[in-house]
Amino acid sequence: MLDTRHDRSIRNIPVPSTHHNKIGGGMQRQQDYDDYENDEAGIPPPRRPKVPHRRNWRAVGLVGGVVVACAIAGLLLSTVFESATVTLTPKTGSVTTPQNLTAAPNGPSGTLLYQTITATQYASTSVTANGTQHVSHLATGMVTLYNTYSATTQTLTANTRLSTADGKIYRIKNAVTIPGIVTKSDGSQGPGTVTVSVTADKPGADYNQTTPVQMTIPGFKGTAKYAKFLAQSQGSISGGLVGDVPAIAPADMSNAQNELKQQLDSSIRSAAISQVPEGFVAVNGSLGVTYTDINQTPGAGNTVNLSEGATATVAILRIGDLASALASQALPDYKGESIAFRDLSKVTVSLVPSGATNITGPLHISVGGTPVLIWQFDAAALKQALLGKDTSSFQNIIKGYEPAIATAEASVRPFWKATFPSDPNKVTVVVSQ
Repeated sequence: MLDTRHDRSIRNIPVPSTHHNKIGGGMQRQQDYDDYENDEAGIPPPRRPKVPHRRNWRAVGLVGGVVVACAIAGLLLSTVFESATVTLTPKTGSVTTPQNLTAAPNGPSGTLLYQTITATQYASTSVTANGTQHVSHLATGMVTLYNTYSATTQTLTANTRLSTADGKIYRIKNAVTIPGIVTKSDGSQGPGTVTVSVTADKPGADYNQTTPVQMTIPGFKGTAKYAKFLAQSQGSISGGLVGDVPAIAPADMSNAQNELKQQLDSSIRSAAISQVPEGFVAVNGSLGVTYTDINQTPGAGNTVNLSEGATATVAILRIGDLASALASQALPDYKGESIAFRDLSKVTVSLVPSGATNITGPLHISVGGTPVLIWQFDAAALKQALLGKDTSSFQNIIKGYEPAIATAEASVRPFWKATFPSDPNKVTVVVSQ
């Protein structure tokens, strides 16, 4: 029998359990020791049970909230704050001047047509009488002649008669040519017109007309022209008088005539130009002025009232027609597209030669200055075509507006958006000049 009292190796020294607890750890150190013993003896250590990990649900919830917030923010940026800016540069062409064009009062579509407008004004003054005199004055005034018969002009000789409905006869002072029916650029037609001075056939107050009156041409009676050529008085027809009136010294009459013409000359030209409608331009040098005879009527006390009328006629052109005619002549790449002037103030349009007094037939026009023509397109229609479309289709949509658009750029926000906004208020179209 072995004596174990003297076996003092470390393996055979019992270690109290309380000692294990004191040196670092109690049961864990005991377990380590047991594992060591089992390992020495070839016995596998017992399997330790797995302790389940506790998940941090608060962290998971926080991450999920961040993801949802980012998704909502992205949706807001993509809808509420979406916008697009489209910048377009139209095609332009500079024209070398001078360019000579011909305008007609009528013609087929695509030709340069002109129209005329008229303005009538009156001026009066008072002079001191010098005795009395017996007079026999003819009433005078202005009338506009209308040709609704044909596109052919009609010439009337001096002293051609005009008749009112009650049989009063007036005569035109000078020979005149009435333009033919005018075909406007929109395809509609209007009468050819010209304004002239007329004088009553007989003296006396019976021929004075204070309200507008219509007249016919007795010489056309019995023909189709009779109902197609008419005249309309412009302002009053006055000055008819037979009897004794205050006399005016020749020098005073001459001064009064000069004063009236000066008043009328400046005011009538301004009045005519002010009547040029929007979208038209007046042809410089085409403004002609005609004057009535001076009317003489008794004034207060020992004075005489003198009055005179003036009518101005000027040729006008539709600006779009002028731009198209100029482009057709001066720009080789122009194919009839809609075109306009970039700045009309830098363009002059003049009659050659200037100083017409009776505008009829074709007019020869010179265009000067530094005209720049710019192709036109419908920016509103282009904007509508882009709404809700993929940005990849932008250039194909722009091609539908060639050649009017030279360059086009689009900026869509936020940057990741692949479509234009569907709301037209969120799409801005900028046309660069």
